[in-house]
Amino acid sequence: MRYFISLAILISFFSCKNSENENNSTRTETELTQKENKLDSKTKEISVEEQMLKLNSEVENTIIYCENDKFIIKIDNLKNGDLRYSSWDKPKSIATKPTLVLYDGKVEKQGTSGGYHYIFKSDNWSYIIENKFVGETAEATGIFLKLINNGKQQEYSKMINLTVEKDYDLKSYSKSNLIGNWFTPHSAVRKVSFFDNGTFIFDEGDGKKIEGKFKLIEKSVTLDFDNGTIKTLKIGRGRENTSLTLVGEGENFSKERK
Repeated sequence: MRYFISLAILISFFSCKNSENENNSTRTETELTQKENKLDSKTKEISVEEQMLKLNSEVENTIIYCENDKFIIKIDNLKNGDLRYSSWDKPKSIATKPTLVLYDGKVEKQGTSGGYHYIFKSDNWSYIIENKFVGETAEATGIFLKLINNGKQQEYSKMINLTVEKDYDLKSYSKSNLIGNWFTPHSAVRKVSFFDNGTFIFDEGDGKKIEGKFKLIEKSVTLDFDNGTIKTLKIGRGRENTSLTLVGEGENFSKERK
């Protein structure tokens, strides 16, 4: 009888011990899983941050930065000469990973109306940003988003231009703001250079260069070409006072940074 009692006590002891070991094992596994989840989360955060740094490091300059009530859109001229389209679905901000990124963009210069169309494609979709410099009304000029799917227009809306903001613009500019090299954002070989003596050289990028004289009055820059052509462009300051732009009559230049 004593033997059976002792055996029962011994079995009960080992059973409790095993149960305690199992609980300890389960607790350890849970702690390890939690640590792994934290590490995975941290790795993902680092990965997104690294992706954003990579995307930003590729940029030579931003051509378009705009928004409507649905999207924030940027078109960047990359250091390798490519055009990139980045879009964020609101309420996301540009500090986060883009919702959509497209490469290999094409640009079409518009004729008498002036401006440029930036075209990107993905499967059956076409993403087109129209930058219109000239229009019959103020509403007909500016930046527009056109989305086409299988040949059918799905959206066409005017965007708010965030590239140039009045808060950062000046009422007038000095000659020192103008002197230097300016290039068309999507074509670094097409540029205009201004000199201290009041002359300029307009380089079409195809080997053709035209010289002339310029005159700056407040924000208006008049180019008087030697061939008799006259162009009037507006000088303005880019977002957060980081760049200068020359826009007008179908032209779009950004000042080269030193």
